[in-house]
Amino acid sequence: MVSQFFAQYILNKGLLTPAQVQEALESRRTAQPKLGVTAINMGYLTAEQVKKIHKLQHRIDKRFGEIALIEGYLSHEQLSNVLANQENDNFRFGQALVDKGFLSLEALEDVLAEYKQAAELEQPADLILIKEWISHYLSFPREDDNAVLYCDYMALFLRAIVRFLDACPLLVASSEEKSEERWAVSQSMTGDIDLHSCLLIDDSVLLEIAKRYSCEQLLEIDELALDSVGEFLNVTNGLFCINLCHLGLDCELHPQMIARESATVQSPSWSVTVDIGFGTIELVLTRE
Repeated sequence: MVSQFFAQYILNKGLLTPAQVQEALESRRTAQPKLGVTAINMGYLTAEQVKKIHKLQHRIDKRFGEIALIEGYLSHEQLSNVLANQENDNFRFGQALVDKGFLSLEALEDVLAEYKQAAELEQPADLILIKEWISHYLSFPREDDNAVLYCDYMALFLRAIVRFLDACPLLVASSEEKSEERWAVSQSMTGDIDLHSCLLIDDSVLLEIAKRYSCEQLLEIDELALDSVGEFLNVTNGLFCINLCHLGLDCELHPQMIARESATVQSPSWSVTVDIGFGTIELVLTRE
């Protein structure tokens, strides 16, 4: 999920639109990372050095790595590391950004340096960073004793989207243009922590979620489609309850509810909008 964190960072910086980031995330699946972009990602080469090697390739009939060695830009060990890491998912994302023309080599180098300084590209640091962003988007009162748990829930929800829907979730600003009626897929958790989670989604998003979760070729919103989306939320909430149990907290899951209704929520509640490539999900968390 490393590329997800980097993608969110780029979006938060305002360098690209959500649509551009999603396009690059999807393209990374087939992107073939070149040695130059991989070396930039790993901090071995600068964008200027990569361009110099590309120019030399027009005059010297040798591969990129060979020229990098001859010119002293890379050591044999560094070249071996670059070759071994070309299939890294995050590097594929960087290549897609360049291939699409969304970022130049220089811009990629700069934003990578900033991102590494913020997150150090280590998974624990990435999780801390994403929780900070979640906290910002949720904007709940800091004095709330359960604020950390809300962030944990949201982080788990993002991972569930990647795991069960094969989609790339991005936290985005809430759109002022919303359908008057959307599907509300909700479930309550009670016990030591009382929390109600609700997914507000349009028809097309509900159907696509159902297809991906059920692995069925669904053509309309029928009982199977509704059950599939409800089960997606149920599994996500079940994992959250398991995590709560590990913290010594008791939590009971209630049956899911699915209804077609106006997008009104109770108070106090906190919501975030998640772009998943084929639409958006508004996740609303409400204290019972």
